[in-house]
Amino acid sequence: MDKDITVQNDALLASPASVDKDAAQDETKRKSFPQSMKQATYRSKFIQSLALCFAFWCLGFQGGQRGPSFLDIQLITNTNVEKASTFFTAASVGNLCGSLIGGILYDRFNKTLLLGLCVIFMAVTVAVLPLCSPYGLMLVIFWTNSYFMSGLNAGGNAHLVSLWGEDEGRPYMQAAHFTFAFGGVVSPLVTAPFLVPNTEETSINLSSSTFTDVTTLSSTVVLNTTLLDYNITNDNETLGRNITTIAEPVETKLIYAYIISGIVTLLSAIPFMVIYCRYKSRKMNRKDHKMQEENGLTKDLPWKYYILAVVLLLLFYVAYCVVENSFEAYLMTFVVMELKWSKGKGTQITSVYWAAFAVSRFLGIFIIRCLRPAVMLFICISGLTLSFTCFLLCSHFQIHIGIWICAVLVGLSMSVVFPTGFTWAQENLLNITGKITSLILVAASAGTVINPVIIGYLMEELSPMWYCYLLVGESILCFTIFVVLVFVAKFVLVHKRSATTTTLEVTSQQQAESVDNVTHFIQNNISSEL
Repeated sequence: MDKDITVQNDALLASPASVDKDAAQDETKRKSFPQSMKQATYRSKFIQSLALCFAFWCLGFQGGQRGPSFLDIQLITNTNVEKASTFFTAASVGNLCGSLIGGILYDRFNKTLLLGLCVIFMAVTVAVLPLCSPYGLMLVIFWTNSYFMSGLNAGGNAHLVSLWGEDEGRPYMQAAHFTFAFGGVVSPLVTAPFLVPNTEETSINLSSSTFTDVTTLSSTVVLNTTLLDYNITNDNETLGRNITTIAEPVETKLIYAYIISGIVTLLSAIPFMVIYCRYKSRKMNRKDHKMQEENGLTKDLPWKYYILAVVLLLLFYVAYCVVENSFEAYLMTFVVMELKWSKGKGTQITSVYWAAFAVSRFLGIFIIRCLRPAVMLFICISGLTLSFTCFLLCSHFQIHIGIWICAVLVGLSMSVVFPTGFTWAQENLLNITGKITSLILVAASAGTVINPVIIGYLMEELSPMWYCYLLVGESILCFTIFVVLVFVAKFVLVHKRSATTTTLEVTSQQQAESVDNVTHFIQNNISSEL
């Protein structure tokens, strides 16, 4: 009888929601994928994950277009490298605003509808981008496009976490970022046929004591040019008119590449609209959400140490995203300006980088099951620093084959840092909620606001080699922050978390003893009455 009463009391004391949740998770883990797909809830989550992967592919496709088309955008807007770099600054500001506002709206409106609207506006803004020849209008369109891209990025990552949780969500998180990288691989290949070929500059040297003025008009960006010298000497004839040499106008077909990008992106919005109409998303129960936060790592740390963990995590992502954004955005510009490569060759090395990036992210889906996230991050970040150092040396000594190899190594090292950082932080620092995701993306965008201006100025005014110098310095900074973050998590936060957990365990034990005393008291009273 006592055993039965104890079992009944344990069942009554257990949370019904937690029992149902644990039972559902155990049942899902025991079932195979085809069996799980028969469940409407699992099928809905899987379809939403596929829609997010398609949207992330378009996100990578649009991001991969900016680097190869940067020189053509300069032609469209009639700007140099320094001035055109402000387009990337405008994009970074748009990313910052999109991450901040998107994180706020994500918890207040229908998630699927918001993601679908972000994709639709992404498609519209990218399609009209090459038509914005005025400098100010191009700044606005870069900001707007990046705003919606960042909204999709923040909302998509948070939505994957909310759909699958911590354990089940790992493969889907890696898969989504793999499709992003794969989109970046395809994008330069699609864009390359529509780029303006390298132009030729004709230089005319005129020698005459009576020439009043000689003006030469040529394209703003002249790369890998062939100089044709014409020496004209006329001692007997006096020319009293101005001589003007006008280069043939250069037309870009970049609009077609961006229209293709817009159409494909618009297609990726269809699944979200269908899901919104058929499976209207339900808002998360606030009570369950509160219980989830209390059971997570958020409440295990005192607030000052929790803030320390958040700040260090944000600094890490700032340093990493600055490196990732700078390398991809200016890679083609650097090899054309410094190494005198053609645009076609610059597009090819960009595609090679994205291919290595995508392959590494695909392998990361399986490697994450074998290696601890901290070990994986250490290997990748240290490899990234060494790769940039070799890239600097190969650029200085004009070792072109080394440039190709370093681009591959950078792609392999860089690819899994972003998603693996989420996994490591979730297990060692704090819960990666929608708000934390938004803060990470806001910090990353803030870091990339100033960096394009600095790189553009240094490459234009001093030397394109400053592209390499900054990458090496920023990668060393990223590695240093990561080491500090691991040290703090392992030797500082773990003790504070253990102390807090011990206090909670003592309190829980005291509460359990009180419940047991009450239970025994009730049992004794019932027995005496019988």
